[in-house]
Amino acid sequence: MPGMGNMSVGGILRGRVGAGIVLVVGVALVALGLFLSIRIAPGGVRDLHAYQAAPRCAAAPSGAADCRWTQRFTVADIRLTSSRGDVDHAFLTDERGRRWRTEYADRKPVLTDLKEGDQVTGTVWRGRLTEISANGASQKTQDAPADLRARVLILALIVVPSGLLVAVAGGWRLARRAPTPGMAATLGVALGLFLAGLFSPMIGGEDFWTVAAVWLPVAALMAAAGRYHVVRKRAPEPAPS
Repeated sequence: MPGMGNMSVGGILRGRVGAGIVLVVGVALVALGLFLSIRIAPGGVRDLHAYQAAPRCAAAPSGAADCRWTQRFTVADIRLTSSRGDVDHAFLTDERGRRWRTEYADRKPVLTDLKEGDQVTGTVWRGRLTEISANGASQKTQDAPADLRARVLILALIVVPSGLLVAVAGGWRLARRAPTPGMAATLGVALGLFLAGLFSPMIGGEDFWTVAAVWLPVAALMAAAGRYHVVRKRAPEPAPS
């Protein structure tokens, strides 16, 4: 990756305008990660804790209530999609004929086995259908509260280190009269860290520490590869025999 960066990624550092753009993009990435961490992370588990502690409703609520109410639903339609920009979703109908659209991050363990006309038990909290269950299995919908703190910290892990290196590469280039192999290597490592950050949640899920444990060795390898690239570029050519 860093070696390729010298030919393609590092090409934007040849001009001072490109270097300025790189600097601005890097600073923006760092600012975005820090802003979201400060604004969202502290209260990111408030709704999740409220949902987990919510008692069962004694009777069917007339509106959005802080207690959890379970009732039967009939599957009216299921739409599984593989297209980008859309998610798997199902339409459920309650006993009063009201139609609910539910969306899911995964198809298992419940959605994949459902078909039109099936009966499921749904959990309603604060007017949102948060969970369905059938055949002894349960699955959360996209309306279920999540650990936003972990999601924001994972996002910060993806954008802040890579953004910082991008900003360093751009600022370094602006401070010098010509680009160097180290600048291109720095930019290449930044891209590698960003891609590794995007890949890490696929293995670590939504737990920040698991994702960090996956990302950290990849980051170390990328940094070592970048350093090796710089050393190779700076090494003198062997004298002709």
